[in-house]
Amino acid sequence: MKKNKLVILLLLALVVVAIFVLVKNKRKTLSGNDDDFAVPDTATVDKIFIANKKGATALLEKKDGIWLINGKYPARKDAIELLLVTFMRTQIKFPAPQAAQENLLKSIASNGTKCEIYQNGKISKTWYVGHETQDLRGTYCLLQGPDNDKPFNTVYAIEIPGFIGTIVPRFFLAEAEWREKKVLALTPDKIKNVTVNLPNFPDTSYSINVYGLHKFDVTTLSGKKIQPFDTAAVQQYLSYFMNLYVEYWCTNSFLPEIDSVRKTNDFLQITITDINNKKDTYKFYHKPPMEGHLLDEKGNKLPYDPENMYMKFKGDAEFARVSAYAWGKLFQSSHYFLPKTAVKK
Repeated sequence: MKKNKLVILLLLALVVVAIFVLVKNKRKTLSGNDDDFAVPDTATVDKIFIANKKGATALLEKKDGIWLINGKYPARKDAIELLLVTFMRTQIKFPAPQAAQENLLKSIASNGTKCEIYQNGKISKTWYVGHETQDLRGTYCLLQGPDNDKPFNTVYAIEIPGFIGTIVPRFFLAEAEWREKKVLALTPDKIKNVTVNLPNFPDTSYSINVYGLHKFDVTTLSGKKIQPFDTAAVQQYLSYFMNLYVEYWCTNSFLPEIDSVRKTNDFLQITITDINNKKDTYKFYHKPPMEGHLLDEKGNKLPYDPENMYMKFKGDAEFARVSAYAWGKLFQSSHYFLPKTAVKK
């Protein structure tokens, strides 16, 4: 009888220990060595370096409160914040099975992504990000501490509470994807002049001079004043410059389509001068229709992509793909500003 009680007590003790270990692996504050992935104080993170075995790299640095990509361009705030949340909230899902450790180590070494995390100018830890777990709810990762010459030998599956999926897409490397996409954020009171040049329709090209929130003049490029004009239409038009983004940066791309478009003529130019006399001209180019979308709904051949176009700006130094839906509202002729009663059908 005593022997049975002893066996039961030993079994209970083993169960308690097992539960403790599982809970610790699942919910503990990560404070060990090879499993200490989390970065609780992301406010001190000031540098992130991402690289893969193919030689692609991305250097993100915080300078005067602004994150830069590769020391050249402002980085996307949403993508930076997503990385910082990943560093802060990650936790162990489970240690990879012992039988799978060797293969996972080889996989991460050959196909993984390395991410160095710096805090206050010093390297804090290095993540090696592998592929997703079988249930697609975690990511296999390996850790290297700041005082280690090489990574630890244990691969863990990590997760973010409340997030279902893998963190792999957050560690991308293309500079074009990291760049901030907002390129125009001018409120009407910051605009001095807008000139719209429609090369194919010179008679309806025009210039708007802004003297105040309610004081403007609208003149065709041939010198004829539009008088009277719809003040509300001018105010509405100037408000369109407040939040304009590019879809994708193509400045350093030399894909055949992009290279070909660069050599074509623009179909419209918009020159904006702000109250500090800073001027820039935005030139728009038609984008060829996508394969599989060469015909409209009536079966007619599309001359160009109706949803996307290309744009040059910053003295033609920048080239990007933009949405026709977002930017097309700027493509108004001078007739847009005529009083509604003056519009002839």
